[in-house]
Amino acid sequence: MNNDKKPVYLFVQNTLKDDPRTFFKGVLVVFLVNIFIYYMFNPTFGMIALILTILSLTEIFFPFKYALYEKGLIVDRFFYKVRHEYGYYKKVYNDKNGVFLSPYRYKTRMDSFRGILLRIPQDKKEEVIAFLKSKIEPEPVSPENN
Repeated sequence: MNNDKKPVYLFVQNTLKDDPRTFFKGVLVVFLVNIFIYYMFNPTFGMIALILTILSLTEIFFPFKYALYEKGLIVDRFFYKVRHEYGYYKKVYNDKNGVFLSPYRYKTRMDSFRGILLRIPQDKKEEVIAFLKSKIEPEPVSPENN
């Protein structure tokens, strides 16, 4: 996958900018969990709880970058990057939180482990879904059209 070219779509999802209320709810949860563990156990467990709680809520505290290219996509998260060509995915689903790409043709229990959710803004969602469906779910060629 040659990603030296400019991406077709580029989105940066930052909860602090996009939804500050959710961000501050996350800060409150981290604070309350840390205070509870700190006073119930000891300061060492409080620090461990703080780190684990922040790591479990990376989607809220750190920005994600989604780059859709002609041949594939890159999802740049805080700790890792996901790079796949569109051939890896078989199905595109419209989700309330964005667009879900699944490597299976039908819904399975493994979708949440193998698939990826792209949090696309609502104003560009239909355009991105059309683009992804053209790349991932191409129309089958019928013998009459040849």
